[in-house]
Amino acid sequence: MAGTPPAPEFGEVVSQMLYYLGLSAAVGLGMAVAVLTTSKPNGVLRGRLRRLAIPTAGFVALSAAAHIAVAADLDTLVRLQAGTYLATVAAMLCIRMRDNRTVGWTITVLALLTAMVPELTLRSVTASSVAAKALTLAHIAGTLVWIGGLTVLAVVGLMGLHREADAECADEWHTVWERFSVAAACAVGALIVSGAWLTWSHVGTPMQLLTTSYGRHLALKMIIVMLLICAGAYNTRVLLPRIRSARRNGDTASAIRLAVRHFPQVVTGESLLIIAVLAIVPFLRGSARTEASAPAAGPFDFGALGAGIVLVLLVTGALWIGTRTPTAERTV
Repeated sequence: MAGTPPAPEFGEVVSQMLYYLGLSAAVGLGMAVAVLTTSKPNGVLRGRLRRLAIPTAGFVALSAAAHIAVAADLDTLVRLQAGTYLATVAAMLCIRMRDNRTVGWTITVLALLTAMVPELTLRSVTASSVAAKALTLAHIAGTLVWIGGLTVLAVVGLMGLHREADAECADEWHTVWERFSVAAACAVGALIVSGAWLTWSHVGTPMQLLTTSYGRHLALKMIIVMLLICAGAYNTRVLLPRIRSARRNGDTASAIRLAVRHFPQVVTGESLLIIAVLAIVPFLRGSARTEASAPAAGPFDFGALGAGIVLVLLVTGALWIGTRTPTAERTV
């Protein structure tokens, strides 16, 4: 094999994990405040999010300091990212004083912008470079939304796992899980479409998934992502219908057990898988094509555009069908 890049050092792996965990935590907190939780002034989950805001802001600030400290030089983009980091942390601290959806959206947008700052430049403006950049940004956004929502909801769920919960809290959790299922489906769709393009760009043949260092790490990442998708499908097709059925039949005890206790435990397991994915990301450097001395991917053209449109339509249709409630569950 030619051109195999050196493995990242342990400190680099930890730095990359903290970088993505910090930004995803900010996105998750912002999303939870903006769209996932109800806007009740005394809502149980909103209260936990307010308590979580300061430690999460501290974690984001520490991850920002670690990321900027290892930067090769303080160029314009690094300074711009430092500014968006500061704005994100400041907005997170505002949750303790002003808990509303506007603040939540502000945090979400600022955190996503912070993650996208390093990708803002284009060395040469061509159809291929623009397509690659746009799909890379979509991949980053989908990753942060999915990771952030899972991790924040897992922490919020664990905060009340051993407390006595009432039916109102179970109803609130049920609303959160349904709303997050929609957000997760959109994120997964973006990841599938952008991931397919990026995989084709870096991997020329299926055999390169086994014979190159890049390919093996990518294959392992894809396996874990598939496990996460299966877990998400289980949540949508099994757990949520069970909660709806329990509520409809007046089985408050089952609704509380599923929504307040069982669901957070499942999401916590998914969060641990996500940490494994983040540990693999630093090893995805270079390209399987380069390691295998294979030709580079072809340019972006109308054929690639057509294939992309078909893929988007197929993924959209599959996700729509996958999130539809079975007929038996819709009947009252």
